[in-house]
Amino acid sequence: MIMIGVNRAIDAQTEIFFVNAIEEIKKTPAGSLIVLEFKEQDLEFYANADIEIAVILTNIRDFILCAATKIRYAIARISLAIELQKLADHYLYDTKILAIAPANEIEKIASLGIDGIFALDLDAIGVKQSRV
Repeated sequence: MIMIGVNRAIDAQTEIFFVNAIEEIKKTPAGSLIVLEFKEQDLEFYANADIEIAVILTNIRDFILCAATKIRYAIARISLAIELQKLADHYLYDTKILAIAPANEIEKIASLGIDGIFALDLDAIGVKQSRV
């Protein structure tokens, strides 16, 4: 199971950077995990990027588009993550699904069969939960 934001010792293995625009990625260290909100106009960048990218998604259509690129992680609220996981398993996508949930819900996410949990506070970084 993939865990981001659950335990500092685990998170210390990878630096995580939230960016609002592709241009900001240039300011991040090599080997970082880049987290950003999905923008369809950035699909070409996702497809050609040689970096680890996690995209915050709000619907199935955007997931299907992302899965055709090099997106490593798709981050979504639990209800959507359940649906995305079914698609990822059915179509054998390489993109891993991360459910947005508090760290204390790790067992729930595991029992749902979702690839992982994303337990970082999106509100604290300016990502509105209602959009996720």
